[in-house]
Amino acid sequence: MKIIIKICLFVFLGAASAYGIRMTSSHEANAQAEVLQGQIELDRTTFVVKTWRKDGTHLTAVKGKLTFNGQPVENAVLQSDTSRRSIRTEENGSFELIVDRSLPVYAPIRAVSVQDAKIAGKPIGKKEADLLLTTTSAISVYHPIEVTKTELSKTDGNMIKVHARILSDYGDKVSFFQVDKYRIAGTVTDAGGNPVKDAIVWIDRDRGEGFAKSTPTDQDGKYEMYYWPEEEETNLTVIVGTRRYALPANKVFILPRNTSVDIGIRLPREGTVIEDKPPTLDCKTSMGATYAGLLAGLDVPPEVRYSVTIPDRNGRFVLTVPEEVWKQRPPFYETRITKFVGQEKFLKAGDSLPIGFVQPGDHDPRVIASAAN
Repeated sequence: MKIIIKICLFVFLGAASAYGIRMTSSHEANAQAEVLQGQIELDRTTFVVKTWRKDGTHLTAVKGKLTFNGQPVENAVLQSDTSRRSIRTEENGSFELIVDRSLPVYAPIRAVSVQDAKIAGKPIGKKEADLLLTTTSAISVYHPIEVTKTELSKTDGNMIKVHARILSDYGDKVSFFQVDKYRIAGTVTDAGGNPVKDAIVWIDRDRGEGFAKSTPTDQDGKYEMYYWPEEEETNLTVIVGTRRYALPANKVFILPRNTSVDIGIRLPREGTVIEDKPPTLDCKTSMGATYAGLLAGLDVPPEVRYSVTIPDRNGRFVLTVPEEVWKQRPPFYETRITKFVGQEKFLKAGDSLPIGFVQPGDHDPRVIASAAN
């Protein structure tokens, strides 16, 4: 047995020598493993969304510390990608940041300046500075998501329908994806029908409340703005340079409720009064609306085709995803988007959104879903 052991050891050493493997002592291995690095330590990195409140209870203080190879870094400047507020580290490397929990977000925290930074009371060198500027951590604020049921799709045996729910605290209000505003668009032309460039169309209610201001008209005289019409009397004004055009005295414009509109405006050849009838003022309803609010999706490669429905008021939604993809248990993500959808039928809770409609952003939190009890 001793002879066999010696032969095996000899063979191993010989093989190690043949393949250029250098045997090192534990002390040498530890020395080689030591890598210079900075670290941002946070006492907490994940938070559940909490509705904005006047008393500021949706804000939470988080303490942290910046170190380099275990030593505190003093007088470095940190920033969050979302707030851009500068935070300077104390003598012991500590700092405090305020987390706004009112909206879902993934917020990296990074060192942005180490020009005046010190370690053990001494200015840092270039190598340390370069490494510290690559140091990051992150805060994630999200709504928990639970999966309530999965079932095979009745129309495609390769797809799974995943029933899930975005959770919130009792009493908290979540603004899910819904109609936010309607579009007012159209063209501004002169008396000869030629497009007017750089005109501004302004709509407001009496006393200046609820106003909307258009983009400057382009070379084709086109403009657009977004507004929430309530079938109230409004004023309509067109501003071209220093000149203001308006409806006749004591005349108002009434926007139809719950619809987008196209308003064609022809300016007068003389004076500044826009007659409130075609062809000088021509209003027609149009398709589409701007939607805004919270949606959820799966954090999967862009080539994976899946659909998702708009959450209902209780946060319930359904994903239809390839079964093989779902078996890998990909994380969800949450995103707040604002988007104009130009279709005649208005979207509502439970409607399936087009494939690719929802895409994750860099600052959207990823969420590992739990199973419902």
